[in-house]
Formats: sequence, C-alpha cells, structure tokens
Amino acid sequence: MKVILPAVLAALMLGGCATGTMSEKITSDYKAVPVGQQQLEYRVYLPPQYESEPGRHFPLLVYFHGGGGNHRSWGEEGGMGERVLPHMRDESFGPFIVLAPSVGRYDVITGQAETELFQHVIPQVKASYRTNEVTVAFGHSMGGLSALMLGLRHPHTFSAVAAASPFAYDVSPYDSGERVEHFKQQFGGGFFLGRWQKGVAGKFQSREEFDAYSPFQQIRALDSKPCFSLFLTTGTKDPMGLYAQNELLHRALASAGIAHEYLVQKGVAHSTIGEPRLYQWLNEQADNYSVSRSAGGN
Repeated sequence: MKVILPAVLAALMLGGCATGTMSEKITSDYKAVPVGQQQLEYRVYLPPQYESEPGRHFPLLVYFHGGGGNHRSWGEEGGMGERVLPHMRDESFGPFIVLAPSVGRYDVITGQAETELFQHVIPQVKASYRTNEVTVAFGHSMGGLSALMLGLRHPHTFSAVAAASPFAYDVSPYDSGERVEHFKQQFGGGFFLGRWQKGVAGKFQSREEFDAYSPFQQIRALDSKPCFSLFLTTGTKDPMGLYAQNELLHRALASAGIAHEYLVQKGVAHSTIGEPRLYQWLNEQADNYSVSRSAGGN
C-alpha cells in the first residue's frame, strides 16, 4: 500500500492559494455542454505519467468543487492539482485522471446537467482516456455535498465517495417556520443555515424534488445499501456549524446500516481537506483495483 508522509501532505493541502491562472505544470482538456440556460463546463486533468506510460490505465477521480470554485479550481496555480502533483509523480497519491465538472460557482449539479454528466460526460471521459475500473467522487464543503448527493443518486457509477465537511442540513425550505426554528435551536446553523435554505435547497422547485436530492432524505428512502465505499470527515470547530450537521449525517448512515469511515477532526475548522487520512483513504480505493487485478480479476 502506498504511504503518504502526513506532515508533508498536510502542509501541501493547507498551504498556498489558487490565483485564477491555469497551471502550466498540469495537462488538461476543456469542454462545455449547453444544459438549458446553463453550461456544464468540465476539465479533464491528466497525471504526469499519462504520456510517458502509454500502456497504463489510471483511476478516475471526479472532483466536485466547493462554493466559489469552478472547473478550473483543481488546475489553477497554487491549487490542489499543483499541490498534489509531486505526490502523483512519486505515486504516493494516485496517480489519478481528474474530471472536474461545474455549472456555476455556487450551484450544485442537478436536472439536465446531471443527466448530461452521468449519461454522456463520464462515459465519454472513460472511453476517451485510459481509465481503469475505479471511479471515485471527491469534494469538500459544497463539493462534499455534491459528491454525497450524486453518489447516492448514482451508486453504480462510483467505486467510492469521499465527502469532507459536506454542506448539508436536515431541513428544507418547504418545512414550516416552526420546524426550521426548532432545528436551529437544536443543531445551530445560523447564517449558513439561511444560505442553505435560500442558496442551495431553495433552488429546488418542490419538496419532492428537494427530497430526491437531499442526502438525508435519500438515505432514509434507500431500498438497498449503496455498493460504493464511503468516507465522511468533519471538524469540531467548523464556523459554518457543519460539525453538528455532519454528525447527523453520520447517525443517519449508521441507522440505515450503511458502512462508512467517519473521521472527526478535533479542533479543526472548515479546512478538513488537509487531513492526510483522507488522501490515504483515496489511495486505498485506487489500490483496490491493483489488488483485484493481481488476484485474477478482470
């Protein structure tokens, strides 16, 4: 099993910030597809070994950006792609082919864009690039919500789903004011609960549509357990109040009998994406392919 040096990786993940300028160190391809009044934009980022090892196939990491990001976020100067690049080179992380889709800086992928992503984009990427049988969904904050939400809706697409501090609350704009106030008193949320109610959950046109996407409601309505591996992590000092919400998610998963690794980061705020165990776990998912191949799997 590949081992990442925890202190080095934590520094890489937490240090620096993206500039908005695309990195010249990472090869990527860009495409956009009209979806109603929006565009589904996406980039495919290639690992450093892609051209030098033409006979090799790589796991696919579908990276869902957080609020304020977009399809460029992975590959910007100082962004995550640059920070993990040395670890992709020495193969202490991945290496992965990375697909980064987006319909807007503060929008989750639903409706026509979701159909396009799962019926056309992901299959086309897997057919056009040298991917193997492993496909992992990964995201932080709003991206963690997207990874969990879409993973539950498309469980056979992903081998594994990793959600860091997912921005999800067990309340909807269609609940009564009394119910929302009771929820706030019990579990907090404050300003960010309002952002959830208006900015994310408020974009669904009906309670039925909201329930079809809400991770909480999806978990409660499952007829069978999802077939992917699942990782959930959260920080106890999250200023967005997500620790309490993610605890509720963990309990809902446990009540439904859904196996998952749950990591509480004590004293950590919203920057849970710097936790080395997260990347070790992602590596384990990629390693599962190598193990199955060496054991005679197809």
